[in-house]
Amino acid sequence: MKAVPAQAGQSRERVATGETGAPAVRLHQQLQGRLVLASLCLAMAFLAQLTLIQLPGGAWTLTTMLGMTLVPWIAICLLLRNGLPHHPHAVFGAANTLTLFRAVGTVLLAGWIPIAAQLTQPALVWISLFSVLLLTLDGLDGYLARRTGLASAYGARFDMEIDALLTLIISLLVWQSGEAGIWIVTLGLMRYLFVLAATLQPDLKKPLYPSFRRKLICVIQLGTLCAMLSPWIPSQWSVSLGVTACLLLVASFARDTHWLLTRHRAA
Repeated sequence: MKAVPAQAGQSRERVATGETGAPAVRLHQQLQGRLVLASLCLAMAFLAQLTLIQLPGGAWTLTTMLGMTLVPWIAICLLLRNGLPHHPHAVFGAANTLTLFRAVGTVLLAGWIPIAAQLTQPALVWISLFSVLLLTLDGLDGYLARRTGLASAYGARFDMEIDALLTLIISLLVWQSGEAGIWIVTLGLMRYLFVLAATLQPDLKKPLYPSFRRKLICVIQLGTLCAMLSPWIPSQWSVSLGVTACLLLVASFARDTHWLLTRHRAA
């Protein structure tokens, strides 16, 4: 096999990562097109959901709901654009596109937080079922990435951050709807508290080993929050489920934190 000159190899690597040339332009165009389409879908879905409820508070409530929807959406769009140079493929991919539309659904849920206490039972049913749908789709984007050969750290990080945001938003909905006290927000804040701790302790930024336990507890915490949000679960069961999920999540983070600290200090 003929060796590839170093300069040619570096050039191919830059093209593959979308840093230069026509592939980079096409990749940015693909992302731009998907962001425009996703934004249009978000706008139509936001208007459609307003037909399901009678807003308490009039214009002020509408403005608050719009702000709670737009702020995380703008942040997601900016992070995707800024992180694109780290995308290792010449196409955005079906898996990342699916995650993007999961993000649309996630920020759509955020708009309900200001009026969660006034939501009717049919609205709570719709929100809980929609949350379950988003949770179900979470397993599909990873499968698509592997199936199409487009798996990447960029896509995995995008998926993880949307999962974390979805958990935070549903935990806030559960709290604001009165199904549990503010302690339930622990489920949504744990990931962000870990990131904050990592800024103070660099060892926590090191990579973790793959873990089925971590994935299982993520599903358990999201499933628990969806169940607590639904009107079918009695209040006493909701509290028991929430406490159990919190304990499992804290134990999981404690184990990973201990492993990171002891492993790298020993090294």
